[in-house]
Amino acid sequence: MSCKGCDIKEEAASFDVEALIAEQLSVEVDLVSEEILAQRLQKCEQCPFKSNHTCTKCGCFYKFRANLAIKNCPNGQW
Repeated sequence: MSCKGCDIKEEAASFDVEALIAEQLSVEVDLVSEEILAQRLQKCEQCPFKSNHTCTKCGCFYKFRANLAIKNCPNGQW
C-alpha cells in the first residue's frame, strides 16, 4: 500500500499534459505567432528553471505560458 501523497502524484503523472495544454489553448484568443512561439520555446528548453513540463520559477506549464501574448517569461528571457 502506498501513501496518499504518492497515489496523487502517480495519478497526476498519468495526465496527458500536451492534451491539457491544447485544450486550454483552444479557448484562448490572444496567442503569439508560430515564429515567436518557436523563439520562446527554444529559450524555455535551455532554461535552468524548466522541469519536465513546468517552469519552476512560476509554476506554469511553460508551453502554455509561451503561447500567450499577454504573458512574459518570469526569468526575463522573453
